[in-house]
Amino acid sequence: MRHPVDSLGWEMINRKWPHFASDPRSIRLGLATDGFNPFKDLSSKYRPKQPGNDIDVYLASLINDLILLWSDVVEMYDAVAKSTFNLKDILMWTIHGFPAYKNVSGWPVKGKIACPICREHTCSVWLSHCRKLSYMGHRRFLALSHPFRVKRSWFDGHIENGIRPKIKTGEEDSSEVDKIYLMAQVMFDLQTLLIRHNLDVMHVEKNICESIINTLLNVKGKSKDGINCRKDLEAMNIRHDLHPESRGNKFYLLAAPHTLSKAEKQMFCKRLATLRLPDGYGSNIANCISVEEFKIVGLKAHDCHLLMQQLLSVALRRLLPKGPRNSIFKLCSFFNEICQGVVDRNKVEILEEDVSETLCMLERYFLPSFFDIIVYLTIHIGREVRLCGPIQYRWMYPFERYMKVLKGYVMNHARPKGCIAERYIVEENVMFCSKYIKQASAIGSKTASNEEYESDFLVAGRPISKGKPLVLSD
Repeated sequence: MRHPVDSLGWEMINRKWPHFASDPRSIRLGLATDGFNPFKDLSSKYRPKQPGNDIDVYLASLINDLILLWSDVVEMYDAVAKSTFNLKDILMWTIHGFPAYKNVSGWPVKGKIACPICREHTCSVWLSHCRKLSYMGHRRFLALSHPFRVKRSWFDGHIENGIRPKIKTGEEDSSEVDKIYLMAQVMFDLQTLLIRHNLDVMHVEKNICESIINTLLNVKGKSKDGINCRKDLEAMNIRHDLHPESRGNKFYLLAAPHTLSKAEKQMFCKRLATLRLPDGYGSNIANCISVEEFKIVGLKAHDCHLLMQQLLSVALRRLLPKGPRNSIFKLCSFFNEICQGVVDRNKVEILEEDVSETLCMLERYFLPSFFDIIVYLTIHIGREVRLCGPIQYRWMYPFERYMKVLKGYVMNHARPKGCIAERYIVEENVMFCSKYIKQASAIGSKTASNEEYESDFLVAGRPISKGKPLVLSD
């Protein structure tokens, strides 16, 4: 699969509405929702109030336009065919971060049934000392004959006899609250769509990467391991070798399989800080790393993407026991496979089975507090790739980057909306006029960093640091 056109979701629309699919002028849309602070300030004090659950009010006019376009009443003129035709559209799916999933779909993303795919079959356990829910039960997704199902001491102390939860189809799910699609259900039979809302792989990958790094480095306040996490193990009566030991007025925590020593933490941070990458490959991760304090802070989403795809496997080499190290490597390999530009549909089915086993391996070596709802959602990403096509067409990277462009439009903080609208109109007019001006560079296009204007050739690359002379012997 190279494009959503190769996916099962696209094929299903072609079969159900052949008249719509037969016209190449028909439009297939995706809806992205995201919020941002126009003042380039992360403080919530100056952040405009978000619509939250009232987002359907703001989308009402959009839904009315979509209904109008579907009802064969909008005539458009085809300049090539020199004739009029009825323009039609379809809303295939939405793309947004997980907190916005609740606002758009109406399904709660917190609590015992936080998974919007498993729904009431979500496996969750309340951790009384950490005061949070843990989402485990990954052994349900394994084959019935898998040996992990009978391993009591590795997991929650029980034999797993449960089966993979049945995912509701659109028709079975028509009674659930889905704001956008219930508003637009008169437009067409949306209940038959295979997927309505996509999980954002960008944020899932970022949150998992931060959880792994903070746990390995035992960052205070962000690690998924601590005294309360160990007390939860004691309360659950599992993993007895990791229970806290009380010695007088203090508790001593034994080293977990994922625990790094002080020397290993220093080596891990030093490997990432001294890493040299090609120009344009990514940002300078060394700026986010403190080798002395064993901290990695301020990572952007793309930095976490690079770490999960390639760098984390290199930095962790020979630093952890084989079990937890291989489980992290397999999780990184999973994200690397599903984020490829070309995806084999048959291979995706194998990845769906492998990620279930990988999460079980993580469940064996990491504490229950590590498994929040974001980690749990990883088990459903492979299914969405199989139904909707490559990830690169369904994540938030292009929208997040465009939000940064809109932030740059705001020069008058008293009138942010007016600034954005005025700057957008001006740039659109200038871009249109520049097409008729000779030797005018396109608006918004960036020149290559390695391009030499004084010469006629393109340099393949440039050094990112001063070169050191090296004398070779005979």
